[in-house]
Amino acid sequence: MKIQISSLSYLQNWKTRFVYFLLIPLISLCLLVLINAQYTNRFQWFVAVATTTLSGGTLAMSSMAELFVMDRNLRVDRELVVNRPFSVKYWGSKTLTAILAGVILIIINLGVLWVLRAPLSLLVRALIVAPVIVMSGTIVGFAAAIAAWQQSNAYFYLNIVNAFAMVVSGALILIDQYPGWLRMVSVIFPFSHTIRFVITGQGGVLQDLMVDAIWLVVGLTIYGVQVRMILKKSSQIW
Repeated sequence: MKIQISSLSYLQNWKTRFVYFLLIPLISLCLLVLINAQYTNRFQWFVAVATTTLSGGTLAMSSMAELFVMDRNLRVDRELVVNRPFSVKYWGSKTLTAILAGVILIIINLGVLWVLRAPLSLLVRALIVAPVIVMSGTIVGFAAAIAAWQQSNAYFYLNIVNAFAMVVSGALILIDQYPGWLRMVSVIFPFSHTIRFVITGQGGVLQDLMVDAIWLVVGLTIYGVQVRMILKKSSQIW
């Protein structure tokens, strides 16, 4: 796991850590709070807390993808395919690293919001679901990275999912207020019910866990297909 942590680009020095763990989440938070205030004419803490929670999930998503893409660039993935494609140690260390990064981001920024006197109930609910949201991000990041395994753009699907994450999560506006077609899209992603729980205290977090399971099955299925395709072509291994 130590190797995985040292492999993440944003953990190379204190400046990159500051940018990823504090500056970027706070900028995103401020932007969405201001957008919400423009239409509601008031500051709403739930937007700040929900955005912070989601940021942990998206960081876990990006981290999981980055760790695998790095191995792909170093051709470590080929050795993995040949020797132990379903290594618990290999995938477990990556998963734990991504989850840890996401949880730390959430804790740090919730601490900032606590200092700024955010409602304690919102902060507690965000802490409760922090493991869920980062696990969701990790699973989605895995599926997105595996789907683009043999493509020239290793982050193609991750970029698409990242772009949708904030829109379909309901962090800015509850999904109940979305048009019907957008509510249907949000069901595909495992974020909206968790974020709703953070905001209202009511939300089917279990539903997001079920969506997580579907994403995991899809990711593992794609992984199995990709492994077989690579093994059939020896030129892709070495």
